[in-house]
Amino acid sequence: MKGSACRHAACNCQPPRRAGQAVVFLLLTLTALVFVLLFNVDLHRVIQRKNQTQNAGDAAALAAARWQGASLNLAGELNLMHVLALAAQNPAAVDAITNMQARLCFTGPMTALFASQIAAKNNQMYVDEAMTAFLREHAETVRVRYAASFDGSLFFNEPWPGAWGQYADMLTRIADAGIAAGPDNAQFFIDPSYGHPLMEKAFYEAIEGANWCWFHLYRRGLLEEYESFRYWPPLPDVDPGAYSDSEIFGLGLRPVELPIKNLFAADALAESLRGAGFTADAAMLNVTNVMDAHEIWYVYDPGVWSAWSRIRPDGEDSFPVTGQVRPEYDKAGADAVLRVNAAVERVTPGMESRGQVVWTAAAKPFGYLDSDSGKQRADAAAGFVLPAFRNVRLIPVDAASGSENSSSDVEWVRHVRSHLRPYLELGPRSAACRYCQALAVWEKAAFRQEGSEWLSQNSHLCRIPAGGGSRRGGGTRRGH
Repeated sequence: MKGSACRHAACNCQPPRRAGQAVVFLLLTLTALVFVLLFNVDLHRVIQRKNQTQNAGDAAALAAARWQGASLNLAGELNLMHVLALAAQNPAAVDAITNMQARLCFTGPMTALFASQIAAKNNQMYVDEAMTAFLREHAETVRVRYAASFDGSLFFNEPWPGAWGQYADMLTRIADAGIAAGPDNAQFFIDPSYGHPLMEKAFYEAIEGANWCWFHLYRRGLLEEYESFRYWPPLPDVDPGAYSDSEIFGLGLRPVELPIKNLFAADALAESLRGAGFTADAAMLNVTNVMDAHEIWYVYDPGVWSAWSRIRPDGEDSFPVTGQVRPEYDKAGADAVLRVNAAVERVTPGMESRGQVVWTAAAKPFGYLDSDSGKQRADAAAGFVLPAFRNVRLIPVDAASGSENSSSDVEWVRHVRSHLRPYLELGPRSAACRYCQALAVWEKAAFRQEGSEWLSQNSHLCRIPAGGGSRRGGGTRRGH
């Protein structure tokens, strides 16, 4: 009895261990569930923000391209009005039309830039402070440096008197409203011409990721040949030529002075006038000396409006297409590339509080000229600009003109402008610049030797990715 009572008493004196274990297990389970719940909240936020960012980038690109197309149509209508002003022997109207076309090549693209910001903001994109500050800074560069004179003449020729001040004012007003979508294919006059190996962004990305296959595919032999920063050719100089087209979302037009008979026969010109709704005949054009007058006409720049070599299976980037590109649409030029950045606030402990979602999109106006033989390219009339553009479409980013410029990456533009020339003279200098850090890694012989040794064993594994192996990049952050 005593032993039995003692055993019973002992059992009552010590609490069961299982109850404490259950509480600990329950707490661990609840903690895991909380983390799963918070992670799902983060995942939902990321997906939602990614969709918003993609919608904003696409909408911004389409808005810009729509204004590019409208500006091109207006330039074509002004060309035809120029013909009629000559026929009416109205020199004041001729001068006004020519001046309006010169301004249109800047005001049209600036309207496109402004419209793209509205489209991005309407899709819940916030102002990018860094891009806004950079564009405001560039406006001051235009105001001061573009308008600077050397030996009594401007270094950057003005397309019309006072152009640089007015252009700077337009940029400033747009920047003051805030930049939510950065123009990614701008070609700033002050920057060296692209084409130099050190102005190829993918080169730096290959260094950062130790992507040896990039060197094998696009810069074969560079790992073995390179010895020091004195290996590189000099940067190209800025060309102080004729600047008749906007740096941002340019239309690809240029003025030429010649008799219009060098472009058209009188009956063909009269047909173009009638097609645009004007009353005209070949006799009127010949009698009033329209065909022989030396005048300024706006034409498509053949260096911009070239054959679309990228977006075809046998092109330089092998973009896959279903069938052949229709002949009337087989022209590159006058497109808009925009990049949007969006922050995502995270709530899961242990993760960075803010994430970034990036999307780049491109769009282009499309059109054609009607003729007896069917639809013709917009520049089919000897390059003479006529109203032709009817719609806009999204296009692959890497197929857009100037998409490799990455002009909305402020750090990249500053590197190109401020760091490359000192590097070519003295080697890597700025430790704060991401791209300078990549160059510092590149200068290490051991790094290049590692790449050479890897390729000697594995170069057969290097393949251009299917679907357009562009050296300019790609992936889910770019609209393909």
